[in-house]
Amino acid sequence: MFGRSRAYQGGQGRIERRESKPEMLRRSFLNFFATLFLAVCFFTATNCNLQRSSNNSSDPQRQRTPAQTAHNSNVQPEATQASYDFTTIDSILERAAPRLGGCALLLIKDDKVVYRKSFGRYGADKVVPIASASKWLSGVLIMTLVDEGKISLDDTVSKYVPEFGADKSNITVRHLFAHTSGLPPEARCRNDKRTTLELCVSEMSRLQLTSSAGKEFYYGGVAMHIGGRIAEIVTGKSWNELFAEKIATPLGMTRTDFFAYGPTDNPRPAGDARSSADDYGRFLQMILQRGSFNGKQILSAASVVEMHKDQTGGARIAYTIYEKHAARDPSLPRARYGVGVWREKVGEASQQLREASSQGALGFSPWVDVERNLAGVLSVQSSFSRVVPVYLELKEEIRRIVPAGDNPLGLH
Repeated sequence: MFGRSRAYQGGQGRIERRESKPEMLRRSFLNFFATLFLAVCFFTATNCNLQRSSNNSSDPQRQRTPAQTAHNSNVQPEATQASYDFTTIDSILERAAPRLGGCALLLIKDDKVVYRKSFGRYGADKVVPIASASKWLSGVLIMTLVDEGKISLDDTVSKYVPEFGADKSNITVRHLFAHTSGLPPEARCRNDKRTTLELCVSEMSRLQLTSSAGKEFYYGGVAMHIGGRIAEIVTGKSWNELFAEKIATPLGMTRTDFFAYGPTDNPRPAGDARSSADDYGRFLQMILQRGSFNGKQILSAASVVEMHKDQTGGARIAYTIYEKHAARDPSLPRARYGVGVWREKVGEASQQLREASSQGALGFSPWVDVERNLAGVLSVQSSFSRVVPVYLELKEEIRRIVPAGDNPLGLH
């Protein structure tokens, strides 16, 4: 009753017989495996064709980087890496990666990515705390408020925070972002994530000055903290909201914020950002294009130029992060400062800016080479002292490989 009848022609004529249950099961299995075999063959052939297509489109000269694919950046993916021989750059980073714990380098020339490689267990899209590389971001944010007429670099702090009176009454916003305020470099509340910018700045108003405003350059974090609070006062928004609105969102920096050490209402404008080489590269692309990105003006060209000018006013250099690195580059300890950014290299005679930078204590190192219209981000999580030799060697080699252009950026 479980069998199936089959008709076949024999010598005696057409004979009807019924298949047994085992025969029927065996035939079903054979049909199943035959069908499976044909499906596997079809899938394999199709996959091979797709793989060949993928291989053809993944030519390194034409491939989009993950960040560019995700963000539709105007940093063109057709990296002109073939135009330059970066073999020596590969060698430098391959040697350095083990002692740095891995690293990534992104280079942008004009409007194109010309180099993007990672070494060790690292990636150009890896989000890391960037320490003092935060200062460049904060400088641009303040300058957007200058563009909008909400503040002036020459406004006194006491105009917005009356507690900064008496001997602090002549400290200006310019002093705050050029490290010439005369305030000490550190304060206890700056590292308290449970408090707010408002309460911390109120506490800072009681700090003793180390010098008169404008007299000494002393690199630190207190002054920019006060600048961050002023930004909150004039806009009615938190520092984190302002950064997202003015910088991160219009630049598509989807993985950059000031929460490197957790959410807080007391972010450090001088050191609490986290980012990646890819994200920070978008910020530098905006600098290279004099404040423009994807057809939108993030910062006026005049403000881009102004913030990269020497804002220290000839103040005596009392402390600089480069004071121990004179043997590697004698000009480093003499580097001056703009609005949140180092004027790392200048022409000896003209004093015109050649390279701007904003290195962090953990080694994250963004820079712009004005003469070559080139920007770079060396992303790493190590220590400043370990990274500086690699950073300087890289830049020297890049200057050898990429010639100065006929149309330099023109930041003075």
